[in-house]
Amino acid sequence: MDYKTFTQEILSSLRKKAGEKTVTLHRIEKNNGKILDAVTIMERGANIAPTIYLADFYDFFKHGMSLEEVALKILELNTERQLEEGEFQNAGFEDYKRARSHICYKLINFEMNRKLLKNVPYIPYLDLAVVFYYRLDEEILNGANFLVHNCNLESWGITLQEIYDDAHKNTSRRLPFTFQGMEALIRQMTGEDDFLSFGLQKKEQMYILTNEEKYYGAAVILYPHVLSHISRLLHSNFFVLPSSIHECILVPDSGQFTKKELETMVREVNETQVEDEEVLSQNVYYYDSKKEALIL
Repeated sequence: MDYKTFTQEILSSLRKKAGEKTVTLHRIEKNNGKILDAVTIMERGANIAPTIYLADFYDFFKHGMSLEEVALKILELNTERQLEEGEFQNAGFEDYKRARSHICYKLINFEMNRKLLKNVPYIPYLDLAVVFYYRLDEEILNGANFLVHNCNLESWGITLQEIYDDAHKNTSRRLPFTFQGMEALIRQMTGEDDFLSFGLQKKEQMYILTNEEKYYGAAVILYPHVLSHISRLLHSNFFVLPSSIHECILVPDSGQFTKKELETMVREVNETQVEDEEVLSQNVYYYDSKKEALIL
């Protein structure tokens, strides 16, 4: 059974099982223009429902799960998510005085997200855009988040500058940065060496810059004084390779690599190793310590 037929069959099955609930298929635009199919199962009189993406469930079906089992699994997940949505509503999203401390930011590609950016508040940065999300506490929903839209800004009655200032403060506090040599990271992963927060025991060619959760970690380049601090540690200017929305790779400007060579490397990695929706940029940036600025 192909994916299109599966989608039609699973919708039919869900509608039979959902009773008075309304089952709706949506095509949702994610980062970098990726479109995903999702269903919502709306209770009568409700104005919010969990969004459940179908791609993973098609994989379950292809690996032997019956349509009946898939439909029941979706309904079970929907019930779990409804409880989580209740936690979300109780967490104070509608009241900005309560929501303020939960607002964080992330970086996405500007050109690849032009359509999305028509509906969300953002600040241009290099060839990127700073966008904002509401992050639930770990104990509530394991760090789940909801992208802030223009309508949210309007209902909160706040400005773009206000939400940026709050996110700038919150993100570095909630998601502290980590900086580690590539070789040190490999040793850590293989168990050959203990992890050091700043693994600068010897000169390395490449370093990983991200946050402690390694989630939306590329935004660390926006944190106050982080790049200048790293420049002092390395005693060097450096290139910043946006390896994904989750991390950057830093390469000291020792003359070993040219910017053109590094850009070729970024493009090859984006094409072969990074999921489409996690690509951040095809470009390489340069940190100039004298100007204390990141340059495209």
